[in-house]
Amino acid sequence: MATTDTSPRPAPVEDARDELQDAVPKAARTLNDLLDAEDERVQIRAAEAILDRAGLTKAQTYPTTKAQIEIGGGERGGSGFNQTDPLETDDAGEDDLF
Repeated sequence: MATTDTSPRPAPVEDARDELQDAVPKAARTLNDLLDAEDERVQIRAAEAILDRAGLTKAQTYPTTKAQIEIGGGERGGSGFNQTDPLETDDAGEDDLF
């Protein structure tokens, strides 16, 4: 008489997830080994992949004009970038520095 196994079997997605999870250490070693590759482009891509997975992302960049406006270096006008007026001086025409 044959017996049937009635225990629940993991879904195919769970099987695939488990298999990928088992490959993570090997993938990490591969990226680590690529840091010493002869081709600098490969080294950079491996370093970026490692840093990205570690949660370190690229810095946000701003166009030069926007950065200047945000730090008070000028104003954006209809015809382009305009320099702001100089700081005001007192009635004698000299700055109060001391």
